[in-house]
Amino acid sequence: MRIIPLRGPGVSWYKCPACRLKCRPRAVGVDGACPRCGHAHMMRLSFGGRPTSSTPGGDDRS
Repeated sequence: MRIIPLRGPGVSWYKCPACRLKCRPRAVGVDGACPRCGHAHMMRLSFGGRPTSSTPGGDDRS
């Protein structure tokens, strides 16, 4: 049995803006349409991989 990570760097999901279905990239068809409603464009969501350092020129309150 393969365990699929749900969080962390490199994990991506797709979300349909029409029916709000969230699914893995393997569930999306070759044309990129939503498997539930058939909407033409799925939005890509990614979790993790964000830099933890502060932005340059930001207000540093310590």
